[in-house]
Amino acid sequence: MEEEEKINNNIQEEIAEEEPQDTIENNPQENKIKKDNIFIIEKDETMKEEKKEKEKEKDKLNIITKYSNLDPSLFSNEFISDYKCVSCGLIPSFEKANEIFCCGNLICELCLKKLNESLKQCPKCNNEELKTREIQKENKIFYKSFKSLLIKCPYKCDWSGMWVDLDAHLMECKYGYRECTYKLVGCEFADNSIKVKEHEQSNDKYHLDLALKFIKDKKIEKRKLKFELGEQVMTTVHPHIMIYKTSLDWYCDGRHLEHGCYSSDYSFSYDKPRFRCSECDFDLCDKCIVHYLA
Repeated sequence: MEEEEKINNNIQEEIAEEEPQDTIENNPQENKIKKDNIFIIEKDETMKEEKKEKEKEKDKLNIITKYSNLDPSLFSNEFISDYKCVSCGLIPSFEKANEIFCCGNLICELCLKKLNESLKQCPKCNNEELKTREIQKENKIFYKSFKSLLIKCPYKCDWSGMWVDLDAHLMECKYGYRECTYKLVGCEFADNSIKVKEHEQSNDKYHLDLALKFIKDKKIEKRKLKFELGEQVMTTVHPHIMIYKTSLDWYCDGRHLEHGCYSSDYSFSYDKPRFRCSECDFDLCDKCIVHYLA
């Protein structure tokens, strides 16, 4: 009996030794890191879901542009089969079509990308060295004939004409769908062509603000700043001097600001530039510093 009690007591002592003295609940620093991690994961998941939803909505609209691959039945040319993508069978956009050297067939940009990521060989003659050239840049004669192909409106209206003129027609086609002209500067509106036109005419200030932000962001991207260890900087989002240093395993506090962290990730190792205010335990990565420099 005494032997069993000794064994049980030893087991209880070993378990007690293995248990951490300070749990996360009693350790504010670890608790903060845990909450930050949860915040990061939830924010990333939310952004991914929102992006997926927007892409689904656009897919439903069936938006066609001059960069779209089209069904051969839309074309009335006799030798339209000569223009088919050798892999998917669609007519590749004349802006994005590629010619395969070994067999002279065409391949669209999407199929070429898939082949380069997997087989890396010609889908027609199985040549292991898949070499291509862009029609637009390196085969001007064929590119000219490509643009002149006769096509019907993909949205089934009465229009027909040369493929090069299709894009202008789609801007006005009452049956078609398109994205806002200001997509380049960040506008994500897409709908029936008539509604898009109304949107463009009634949102001048919104598009101007987007354009100004786009220009500002482009200027920031071009700023190539080289910092030295120990260099001190001031920002527009923190009242104290921040010092450039390197260290292991840290998080950019830019994720708590309105825009979020400008880097693709929030956590970094020693090789990522870190700008730190030790007094406030506040850190910014190099991409955030570029945006927030005073």
